[in-house]
Amino acid sequence: MDDSAPLPAWDNRDPSGSIRRQANWFVEQARATFLKDGTHVELFFLYDRNGKGSMGPPPPGMPKHQFIEALKASIRQNDIYGVVHIVEAWVYIPKKPNDHTMKQILAGEMAVSDLKKGDKTEALIVRYECRDGSQRMWISPIVRPKTGGVALGDALEMGETAEGRFASLF
Repeated sequence: MDDSAPLPAWDNRDPSGSIRRQANWFVEQARATFLKDGTHVELFFLYDRNGKGSMGPPPPGMPKHQFIEALKASIRQNDIYGVVHIVEAWVYIPKKPNDHTMKQILAGEMAVSDLKKGDKTEALIVRYECRDGSQRMWISPIVRPKTGGVALGDALEMGETAEGRFASLF
């Protein structure tokens, strides 16, 4: 991560706001890292109510469904208050309001992986979720110009969403 801007200070009186401020910082740091390296490793940051925590990638080779269950168990056992997740993934960006495909994805009737290549977008995602139910997600579309290299579209901030593999951790 880039050291140009300091991580926002933690406020024990406002753990949810603290995670949001730190997640905003992670968005900028993840974007800078991606643009510098052309990729970003998947990382999880787990915080207790007082801002103490740990970070790391998922264990290599562990099936995703097993990791999700282990992560949820760790959240319960360690009284984790909030999680920030950084990952590269395929996403669907709605083409119009009340997009039918988006409704199907949100309802679990289809997955983004079921879509044709031209209907999904590669993206850098930063998402946080807190025990109090607050959550946000930033999606930065990845652009791979035919001339080579990588670029990122503007980060699209999504509100109170609870969809996807790592949603509803609490």
